[in-house]
Amino acid sequence: MFYDILPKGPSPYRFEGNTVAQLLDHLMSEGNRLVRESLLEQGTGMMDPAIQITVNGRFLEKEKFLEKRLDEGDSVTIMRLLAGG
Repeated sequence: MFYDILPKGPSPYRFEGNTVAQLLDHLMSEGNRLVRESLLEQGTGMMDPAIQITVNGRFLEKEKFLEKRLDEGDSVTIMRLLAGG
């Protein structure tokens, strides 16, 4: 689902801010209801626990979303973990 609604590839994505939290806010505020529904848990409005984010290939703990600063050229990947058999 993310593949269809989030910016793709290594091309630059510009937004006002410099933290992962500000990037997520920007993605969800662009009027794209699907992004918000994909990232947040229904009912609680909290980040879905299945959502994982990497910055430059390193997994980021959810507690660090608010404070993790992004620099020009950083690579951010947003993914949903899948489980099952």
